[in-house]
Amino acid sequence: MAERILKFTEAIKDATDQLLQADADVCVIGLGVTYKNGADGTTGGLAEKYPGRVFDVPVSEHAFTGMAVGAALSGLKPIVHHGRVEFALLATDAIVTQAAKWNYMFGGGNPVPIVLRIAVGRQWGNGPQHTQALYGLFGGTPGLKVVIPSTPYMAKGLLVSAVKDPNPVVFLEPRWLYQTKQHVPSEMYTLPLDAARIVRPGTDVTVVAYGDGLVAAIEARDLIKDRVAIELIDVVSINPIDHATIVQSVAKTGKLICVDTTPGAFSVGSEIIALVSKTLPLSEKPIALTCPPVPCPTSTVLTELYYPTKIDIANAALKCAKKTPIRHPLSFEELHLAPQITLT
Repeated sequence: MAERILKFTEAIKDATDQLLQADADVCVIGLGVTYKNGADGTTGGLAEKYPGRVFDVPVSEHAFTGMAVGAALSGLKPIVHHGRVEFALLATDAIVTQAAKWNYMFGGGNPVPIVLRIAVGRQWGNGPQHTQALYGLFGGTPGLKVVIPSTPYMAKGLLVSAVKDPNPVVFLEPRWLYQTKQHVPSEMYTLPLDAARIVRPGTDVTVVAYGDGLVAAIEARDLIKDRVAIELIDVVSINPIDHATIVQSVAKTGKLICVDTTPGAFSVGSEIIALVSKTLPLSEKPIALTCPPVPCPTSTVLTELYYPTKIDIANAALKCAKKTPIRHPLSFEELHLAPQITLT
């Protein structure tokens, strides 16, 4: 059977189309979702295909997100799109205080089946105010399920699972990955919302990453080939974090590297390192590869020093294995332009 290669954005649109077709309670709400290339190409044409179920809205994030929470409480299954995490901050009361807490406040039996698609992370030239991810904000909020798809295949399966789940799910989309490609099955399928996955097995060192950091880790593993047997883990869910899979891997390798494409304080990596350190006796100190504790700059001269690269990850793994680091200068395109690679 021929492979069906889709971009990350096309996989999200594919899932959304199938969900709208399968369930009349599903609807889409967000700024520009009715446009030809709406929501970065993830909703184009759906308003015409599903009249009255794909809603463009005024520039009032708190209002339309609150409306969507009310719709979920009334039995609908809204998919809300925020084109940048900074815009979603205007709706944090609806997300963090209302959607996340409602079922708990009323003793269960009051589900809030809403999915919040939020674009996060780096993009060339977007500077300090449009490159944040704020994983810790959502991951640290009780009552929210939070997932980060790292590939097109993961994006489709996780979105389907998120819409079918009765709880509020925050679906954080790394914009850096929007042009990556992968085989995506045509049928509707689901993936667990609470489980990490072992991307590549290994015995020498555990590398834990997610989102765009995972793609850099895959490239790092391919770069050093069999010089180090890296066990690569995709976190997938940051609320809850699947600590069992990670601990089991580190118990085998004895070494841990966490990759974060955000500053290290209050990060996913720091949470994982804390838990593993409390659980296992490690032969070496865990390594955290993170961004500096400052906002992301706009200048390319500075951003090329900001994010952990595949070379940083490769050399950290080589260091754990007590092997000679590599010298591999990266091109402008590799440092500053979103990857357009096809993932296996």
